[in-house]
Amino acid sequence: MNVYQADVALLAGDLTGKAIVPIVQSNGGYSAELLGVRRSVRDDSELPQLQRDIADVGFYSFVTTAEEAQRLVGDEAARDDLLERLMKERVEEWMALATERLADSEVPLYLIPGNDDSFTIDPILSREDFAPVNADGRVLDIPGGLQLLSYGWSNETPWRTPREVTEDELYRRLSELADQIRDPRRAVFMIHVPPYDSGLDTAPILDENLRPTVSAGDILRGPVGSTAVRRLIEERQPLLGVHGHVHEAGGEYRLGATVCVNPGSEANNGILRGYLVDVADGEVGLVQRIEG
Repeated sequence: MNVYQADVALLAGDLTGKAIVPIVQSNGGYSAELLGVRRSVRDDSELPQLQRDIADVGFYSFVTTAEEAQRLVGDEAARDDLLERLMKERVEEWMALATERLADSEVPLYLIPGNDDSFTIDPILSREDFAPVNADGRVLDIPGGLQLLSYGWSNETPWRTPREVTEDELYRRLSELADQIRDPRRAVFMIHVPPYDSGLDTAPILDENLRPTVSAGDILRGPVGSTAVRRLIEERQPLLGVHGHVHEAGGEYRLGATVCVNPGSEANNGILRGYLVDVADGEVGLVQRIEG
C-alpha cells in the first residue's frame, strides 16, 4: 500500500552490511553475541527471531559450530568469501521482495550502491527481472517531469572503500552527468556523499589509528563530505539533492536554491529513516523526515 501517496521512491546507497555474526549451535540450542550482548534461544522454533534481530541491525548471520566460528577468526580470506556470499544472498532476497511488493504499484524505485558496497552486487542490482532500477552513473527521466542524476561513489575516505576517487575525479564524473540535464531546476541529484560542510556530513574526527578524537571528554566532530559535490550543486543548482553516507548527520540543508537532505539512520537500533519531499510547480514544498 502506498501510504504516503508517493510518485517516486529513491534509495541513496549503503545497501549491504559490514559484519558477520556467527550463530553457534550447541545441545539443540543456539547462541550469538550481538552488539556485546550474548543472545541464546532454546531450539529451531526460536532461531528465526534471533536471525531477524541480527538482520535488523544490518548484520549477517550464519549457523555454525564453535570450532568453525573459531577457525574463521584466524582466516581473513575465508571471512571475506563468506561475507561476499552473504551480501549477495541478502541483496538478491531484498530485490526479489521489492519486486514482489512493487508488482501492483505504479511507483518506480530508483537506487544506487554506496561507496562501501562491493562491486559484486552490481549484476544483481541491474537484473532486468527485478523491479528496482539501478540508476548509478545515469541520468533518467522520472515521474513529475523531472530528471534524476545518480552517483554512488564518494570522495576518498580513510577506509579505502571500493567506490571512491579524488575530489577532482569525482567532480569530473559528476559534471559529465550534469551536462545531460536539460534544466537543473527540474532535476534531482541523488549523490551518495553529501556536500562538504553542509551539516549533512558531520562525523567524528579520526586520529591516525582511525579512532575518534576526544577532547575534554567529548568526541570532536567535523565535516567529511565532498567539496566536489558542493561545487557541483553550487554551480548547477538542482531542485533537490538526496544524500546518505554519513549516517549520524541526518537533516536538511539549503545550498543556494537547492534543498539537500540526508535521512540518516540508526542501524544498530534497527531504525530506518527517510524523507517525504513534495515537489509542485518547480519548487520544493513539504520536506518531512520519517522513520520506522
